[in-house]
Amino acid sequence: MDGDKVNPVTLQVLNGLIESQTKLRDAAEKRWSFAREALFNLARLVAADWLEERQQQKGGLELVRIEELSRVVFERVAALHSAYVHPDAEQLRKAQTRITELNGQLEQSSLLCNGLQRDRDEANLEITRLKTQAENNKPKAAQAAASAPVAAPRPVSTPELALPSPNWYQEWATSEGFEKQAFIIRLMGDTGLSLRPEIMKALTDKYEAARTSGACVRAFTHLVELEFILTAETEGGLKGRPPQTVRLGRLGESAYILLTGKQPAQAEFDEIRSAHSTDAHTLLILKAAKILETEGYEILRKGEMAFTLPDGRTTSPDILARKNGKELHVEVERDTGKGDANARERKWQNAFDAGQGYLYVFCETEALQKRLSQEIKHALASEARLERANLYMTNLDAIGKNQRHPDGSLWVSQKKP
Repeated sequence: MDGDKVNPVTLQVLNGLIESQTKLRDAAEKRWSFAREALFNLARLVAADWLEERQQQKGGLELVRIEELSRVVFERVAALHSAYVHPDAEQLRKAQTRITELNGQLEQSSLLCNGLQRDRDEANLEITRLKTQAENNKPKAAQAAASAPVAAPRPVSTPELALPSPNWYQEWATSEGFEKQAFIIRLMGDTGLSLRPEIMKALTDKYEAARTSGACVRAFTHLVELEFILTAETEGGLKGRPPQTVRLGRLGESAYILLTGKQPAQAEFDEIRSAHSTDAHTLLILKAAKILETEGYEILRKGEMAFTLPDGRTTSPDILARKNGKELHVEVERDTGKGDANARERKWQNAFDAGQGYLYVFCETEALQKRLSQEIKHALASEARLERANLYMTNLDAIGKNQRHPDGSLWVSQKKP
């Protein structure tokens, strides 16, 4: 076979295929280059700041991947389109602030006008008195006519200026299901609730409906379809399917402003997510905070925080709570595999010292609580911390079974000096 010559026809066919593929490749590269340049030109219009920032980075624009560039352009164009189609919440806020200022100016002008009118009335009365004195010798009828009181001026009305409702809002306000939808918007804007199950529970409780109520589900779904509410999936955390997170979109923020006249609160998941390692940990912290609230604890913080000890060491609890005037540093734990053993040991020692001998730990499972209890006791064995320790622990499994400590608290495991 090595000595066989290639058939000329076969060779011609192969050369033709190679030439054809080469032309196709060159054409594809040319189209790709044209599309990339067009995308860059579009990015220079809608994302110039982003391009400038990337230009300053190592490698410059040559290292920008086409997928990344496409995503940035899409997001910027979508934002511009949304701003064009829907009213901007910030513009509405500025408009409402201006209207409030105008109402204040109108009220001040009205007060000034009423004051001037009182001055005029007093002047008219004084003129009448002087005329009466000057015309004492005239007939009584003339005197009476001269002394007739001047008619009081009409009071100046101060009609309240109202923020005009755009067409989309008027259509929404007259649509079917508006009452339930408006309740959801106000609930999210007032509280920052950002987990779909909690919002649906509040909605069905409000209207005394079943958890699977079709009307309540449709109300929520319709807000998502209208882009009043934006949803996102979470990764892991808690038992069962991870819950969706929700937040008000631009249109939802505008609707909240028009409904209440104030700015909405930030979604609590978004507010604290950056302070925690994963979606799952963030979800567990929100769950723990809700449980503590039902137990009468005031949640002071559950986002980024750090406490510095006198010797410079720091500790960062997951939740800062208060009850009966006492502040609690609560650690929320999902697993024991975070960091090396020495780092874990320092974590519990620092938390113990910052809490002045008190440790509060909220775990995901009963098994994890047992492992953590051993880990914490080992960490506190140094410097006689363990003898002085007040260790309070609980877990979702115990709470789900409504288990309690004999003292009635949710801290099912307690170790005291």
